[in-house]
Amino acid sequence: VLTMENITSNLSTACGTYEQLGYWPNNFDDFAAAIILLYDVMIVNNWQAFMDAYSRYTSEWSKVYFVCWWLTSSVMWVNLFVALILENFIYKWDRSHSCSVTDVERIQYETSVQFLFKEQIQEPTEEELVCQLHQHPHLHLDC
Repeated sequence: VLTMENITSNLSTACGTYEQLGYWPNNFDDFAAAIILLYDVMIVNNWQAFMDAYSRYTSEWSKVYFVCWWLTSSVMWVNLFVALILENFIYKWDRSHSCSVTDVERIQYETSVQFLFKEQIQEPTEEELVCQLHQHPHLHLDC
């Protein structure tokens, strides 16, 4: 019901707040509304307005809840889902280009940094290392 009291109270609220934006359907009154609210927080759709309103009307612990929900849902689960899709895409790509699983593992090993510079890098002997350590200006070894 649209009354004069609702109109004037809506105009007197600060810009960008839960009340001013009319987010009344985004609540925890029923399961569907809760899912929509948590989805909005997950995709970071004005989640600061939800967090501010719920901390004003309930307690400051609601901020902890919304931040934990966002970290769990958005940062962790969405990134794991995307990583799973990418991993499957790369696996299918390699298989479609007639690479077996052992070929893929061999290619991953051959493109590692140690393998790329294996021929160019020669490991120094123990005498060379000790000589370099004794020549260091800030290191004083008592042997």
